Amino acid sequence: MKLTYAKRIFIWSVIIFVLVLISDIIFTNLLLTKIMNINNKIRQLDISSQERLKELSLKDLIVSSETERKDLTDYFVGAGNAETVEITKYLENLAMEMGVTQRKTLDDDIISGLSSSETVSAIRFRLNVSGRWSNVFNFLQAIERLPKVLSLNSAILSVNSEATAIKEAGNKIWSADLDFSVVKLKN
Repeated sequence: MKLTYAKRIFIWSVIIFVLVLISDIIFTNLLLTKIMNINNKIRQLDISSQERLKELSLKDLIVSSETERKDLTDYFVGAGNAETVEITKYLENLAMEMGVTQRKTLDDDIISGLSSSETVSAIRFRLNVSGRWSNVFNFLQAIERLPKVLSLNSAILSVNSEATAIKEAGNKIWSADLDFSVVKLKN
């Protein structure tokens, strides 16, 4: 039995169609796999670029807030003994300027409310100043305006008993026992 020309063309057409269909399925699957891989990589790039943008904005924030952070840390006595000595000298000079005499004690202290902080502690000053009322009062106001974080623990004002006989209030010797803490940064 001889195949006619039309039957041969039909068989070849079916074979070519099946081959094209199989190759189309294979290439389509390969193409879909590649597209999915590309989409995953694009998604990963988007995520990493967003993380990088966050890092850059955080770095910009750190740089832009540097002066603000420095201003805030200036309200604390710095770590080490140099600034402790500096603030003690400042208080001594302030007392001399205000015309009061002073006796002082100085202790390191734990800040109330913070059990043991790794970043801050306190320097506790106990001062006894005496002099005319206006001088003692001005000294108290100057301590109140001290550009450091401070906590006034107690302040006791009294008049020298020997001076009470004098009628003029301006000549009385006033005394102030001050107990205050200045916040200090640790190393």
